[in-house]
Amino acid sequence: MAFPKDELQTELRDFMLGFARSVERMFGHDCAGTMLGVPGKNGYDLEPADLKVTDSALWKTASRMYDYGVCGLHQEGLGEDSCSLDGADADAELFLNGLESMRLYMEEDDGRWPKLAIRTVQTAVARHVLHGGLRYTAFNDEQEPGGYLTFHELSLLADMDERSVRNAANPKLQEPLVTKNFGRRTLIAIDDARRWLAGRKGFVPTQGAPAEPQIAAPQLSTLTVPYEIVARVSESANAANMSTADFLANLLDKHQGDAQ
Repeated sequence: MAFPKDELQTELRDFMLGFARSVERMFGHDCAGTMLGVPGKNGYDLEPADLKVTDSALWKTASRMYDYGVCGLHQEGLGEDSCSLDGADADAELFLNGLESMRLYMEEDDGRWPKLAIRTVQTAVARHVLHGGLRYTAFNDEQEPGGYLTFHELSLLADMDERSVRNAANPKLQEPLVTKNFGRRTLIAIDDARRWLAGRKGFVPTQGAPAEPQIAAPQLSTLTVPYEIVARVSESANAANMSTADFLANLLDKHQGDAQ
């Protein structure tokens, strides 16, 4: 399900040409060439090779969101606690998620649909929320409460089919994915999402995040630990019907006993 960045760039180049042609049909005046950085040319006289896609704001934003969402490389302004998407990131989310309403019109020009770009932005937004950030918009009838992910967002982070993620929430399983209902919607709290993602092979942990969860180890100074390790400790504590602190204390006592 993962895809290389150069494939995203090619898709965006082809999409931008088709989109510009669609706009030109309504506005005329050879505006496609101006939109694409090749002024004076009719959209249907342009070839994909004529486009300077890497100079576009859409590509620059999609590229950064790919690095963050797909590759897990921290980017400034993304994943910061209680911080809403802003600027170009918010524009990209609005533009790409809002394209569906224009799809029938755009298909008249046989343009390439930007499915990889949409997936890239949605994955970046999901990771942003996973680290405590806020969406700019939810694009549905009811705004999801902050601090929760959808099944679709979790599937993007885990690089899994959404149906498989939904199946993981089956309460009959030994350790099901924990969900909560909000009206007609079923969502996953961030802490539960982190615990579940820690055990998924397709999940890429975020590198260089501005704030990692911390555990105060008994009789030790505060220890900074990646959240995937925190998740495993929490799962073991829950399985033993113990608090995380008591579970760690028992581990420490056992270690000291073995050392003696």
